Amino acid sequence: MKRSAVATQFYYIVGFLVAVLLGSYAVFFSDYDSLNSLQVAYATLIIMLGLLPGLVALLNKREAGFIPLMPLHGIFYVVTFGLAALSNKTIWLAGSEEEITDALVFTIFGLICLYVGYYSFRRFFSRLTPIRTRNVPLKEQILAAWILFGMFLAFQFFPILKSLPSVQQLSAPLGYLSLGILALLAMDKRLRTLQLTFFVAALLFTLGILTLSGSLAPTVLFLTFLGILYWNKKRRIPWHFIIAIALVTIILNPVKSQYRDVVWRSGQSFSYYEKAHVFIDEVQKYYSGDDIFAKISEDASTVNRLAHISTFGHVITLTPENVPYWTGDSYRTLWTSFIPRALWPGKPKATIGQDFGHRYGLLGQKDTWTSFNLPWLVEFYANFGRFGV
Repeated sequence: MKRSAVATQFYYIVGFLVAVLLGSYAVFFSDYDSLNSLQVAYATLIIMLGLLPGLVALLNKREAGFIPLMPLHGIFYVVTFGLAALSNKTIWLAGSEEEITDALVFTIFGLICLYVGYYSFRRFFSRLTPIRTRNVPLKEQILAAWILFGMFLAFQFFPILKSLPSVQQLSAPLGYLSLGILALLAMDKRLRTLQLTFFVAALLFTLGILTLSGSLAPTVLFLTFLGILYWNKKRRIPWHFIIAIALVTIILNPVKSQYRDVVWRSGQSFSYYEKAHVFIDEVQKYYSGDDIFAKISEDASTVNRLAHISTFGHVITLTPENVPYWTGDSYRTLWTSFIPRALWPGKPKATIGQDFGHRYGLLGQKDTWTSFNLPWLVEFYANFGRFGV
């Protein structure tokens, strides 16, 4: 094993032990307004379980060669179910302390089932090999990447393309694929100075227009994608991407609502330049006159945006006494999603974020644009209750 790999493993193991110590502190020495000591222990266990796939990927050579989907799943639950539960800023929507406990316990069992399923069945796919492009000449890789990015730009500057059935779904993949190819070539130092300059400009432009969409999720997902490429290529923790994701989420999330009020709900059409001007103005308004760190520390919107454990408690409270089980209805579009809308113009639309938000009273009656996040674990419970989890 290379020295750098050994060092990486050492740092991960030390990080895991530090997380255990911090978890012990959270359980035994910290005070919480919303949780009792047992609930704090459950939340800490969720964090430990969430870190487990990362540790496995570190210690298992074959697992380390995969795209880190399981470690990312674990981190998702660490942040949105574990750490969010421990935050005193989280607004619990559950009706009682017992339902908060249920949400934490079901999350633990759900993660255990996820891991058992994945690690039990992965051996059946042991012969799968990744797609390689090593035999494609460099010039052709670069040309293909820029052609794909040009197609991506066409979707951005000609919105009519996004209104075409099925065609609109190509927009995001074109951006990921084109910039992904260029990013890998840049990491290998195979791009000349001019090509690298154009790549950086294209990357910044893409991140800019994703952020100006009014939703931070596309920006965070794209940065995560770049972090995955960096990890698979360098086998190093992509700290710069992690920091960028944290800054985007913490600093820009409190401003998002005001920006949407101007750009989404005003009924006007804005160019990218005008959107950028509005966004900068809203950031300046929000953070002007006060200490930026004080503003960030006082903000509770980001924590509650991420607190899916609170949503889980809310669903447990209302289901099935007030809201009947969905009994699989939320999955109905899975069976038809592969059929192009060009062949089936009347194909049902997947509006699960809207349907869920209105079904559980999480969106206003007149809100027809917000898609409320519905994690798998919460959706399983909403459909089939404890058995679903």
